[in-house]
Amino acid sequence: PACPRREPGAMAATEAYLEKHGVTKMLDAIVNELVSEKPADPISFLINGLLKEAGKRGQEPALLQRLVELKKTLLSEQAEASKTLDEKAKLSAEVDKLAYRIKHLCKALDTAEANGGGGGGGAAAPSVGQIPVGHTAFSWAGGVQVGGGGGGGAGAEAGGEGGEGGEA
Repeated sequence: PACPRREPGAMAATEAYLEKHGVTKMLDAIVNELVSEKPADPISFLINGLLKEAGKRGQEPALLQRLVELKKTLLSEQAEASKTLDEKAKLSAEVDKLAYRIKHLCKALDTAEANGGGGGGGAAAPSVGQIPVGHTAFSWAGGVQVGGGGGGGAGAEAGGEGGEGGEA
């Protein structure tokens, strides 16, 4: 802003404003402290001095208001990121379980085919040693009736066209 004109009332009004708000006295104190301490970063020192004065007066500068808003945003985003990481961990565990199941299903299929079970009829029931703990032959086969339980086997139940058992 431009300096007030050197009109008789302008200087008096400026001095009255500075006196009313204690600006001159406050700035003198901050600058005297700056010269006394000689900090490496005088700009930050002055800013911090002004912020302390604002706090003493019960004022919250726009800078501090913005910092409080940023802190709230960061905390919210941190909570969301934590939830996302938890979800990722759950999905990763699920992927590991599914990969384990696929590996063992492929092994059971290879064994069944090697034993001559890959032909036409029903799906061959896996032997007890091939079914992981906690599963039955039915659950391990993905809910498809295994063994000699009737007609077209896994391919027919899954909508396939007989033959090699179709793809589920």
